[in-house]
Amino acid sequence: MLLFVLFFSFVSLAVTGYDKFLHYSVSYTAFGLSSFILGDTGGFLFSASLGVGKEVWDLLSGKGSAEIEDLIADFAGIASAYSFARSLSFRPILVFVLVF
Repeated sequence: MLLFVLFFSFVSLAVTGYDKFLHYSVSYTAFGLSSFILGDTGGFLFSASLGVGKEVWDLLSGKGSAEIEDLIADFAGIASAYSFARSLSFRPILVFVLVF
């Protein structure tokens, strides 16, 4: 519970625009699907590498802006999906968050 509160506290500091919600929801969904196939550790590694890889790409290509807040939103999405998936009595193949 404490971990959950800490992650959402960091996210509230990081979420300042629609882009952060996209990072959160993509990481949430990526963890949900990849953890079904690869297990929790594999799902975390896969989802985290997507987020970190995107920020490295933004930094090196110059086509985007690399921001630490994006990584915070990515990891918050992963933590939320993990918490949700573990709270169910079955293992879902897909979890997702709709962003409007």
